[in-house]
Amino acid sequence: MRLPMRGLLLLLLVFVHPLSVTGAELQDATGRSIQMPDQPVRVLPAGPPAAVLLAALAPDLMLGWPHAPSPAARIWLPDAMVGLPTVPMLTGRQDVTDQVVALHPDLILDYGAISPRYIQLIEAVQTKTGTPAVLLDGALPKTPQVLRALGIALHREDRAELLARQAEAILAAVPMSQGMAPRVYYGRGPDGLVGSPGSGAGEVFAQLGWQVLTPEASGTPSRTSIEAIGVLDPDVIIFQSAGMRKAVADSQQWRTLRAVREHHAYVAPDVPFGWLDEPPSINRLLGLAVLSARGGGAVGLAAMFNATVYGRAPTPQQLEAVRESLMPLTP
Repeated sequence: MRLPMRGLLLLLLVFVHPLSVTGAELQDATGRSIQMPDQPVRVLPAGPPAAVLLAALAPDLMLGWPHAPSPAARIWLPDAMVGLPTVPMLTGRQDVTDQVVALHPDLILDYGAISPRYIQLIEAVQTKTGTPAVLLDGALPKTPQVLRALGIALHREDRAELLARQAEAILAAVPMSQGMAPRVYYGRGPDGLVGSPGSGAGEVFAQLGWQVLTPEASGTPSRTSIEAIGVLDPDVIIFQSAGMRKAVADSQQWRTLRAVREHHAYVAPDVPFGWLDEPPSINRLLGLAVLSARGGGAVGLAAMFNATVYGRAPTPQQLEAVRESLMPLTP
């Protein structure tokens, strides 16, 4: 049964008892117990997912962005957040140890997928820099737990509780699958032909119970063709790139797909960050909320989410732009 918009808004205000966590240690996703600094004031995000998490919870402690927010994203964020410098990205392929040490962080924070590579990376970072370094699990269902634990570590318990309640409300509002779940193709890349949804969007669709279609690869791994997508005949198509709105309008080939003809093809909004991925962080909660409501009240959800999570209420002009971006692609 679909949760009405009013029910979702009420859930966002439900009181949830905070978890009881004591001690100055934080057990991260690697299983290590990391001694936290008493009063951390300089926290370095290891990559974009950690940066979004930290910007939402404790922007005043954040040393900077591994990737500077895009011009489109900047108008959705508070000025102080936008003005932060660019810092080295620890989750890249280069050794940036010397640059990290020069920043004198109290804590290094990574957040996202848990894999041997990232586990080894965070352990190596701590060994090389001598700075406490934690890796937190970026799985969407664990968002409330992660927020509360990090809130205690950073002495931002009240803020963490507010965000955790919102995350719990969104996760609780995901409807139970009834009948046939939508079959969705998620197209990444500038031409929409990278047919693997990746872990970010893929996890959102998994939470919804939607069936993700992965067309036959063409030439390179995960790269497909419009013909292969047409063979699978998805019920819904969602593109990552905003440029696909014009590409679909100009392409007779895209218009042969049933989802496009029946006005079930969309571009995922990406302000201030991707609603389904890029980066795969807590920004995906907004995409989950909007898809759970099947588009109902999407603009209101975006306004409320941005004001609560990022600390800036969107203007009417910004919300009108979101409304337009949520319209189905015109065949």
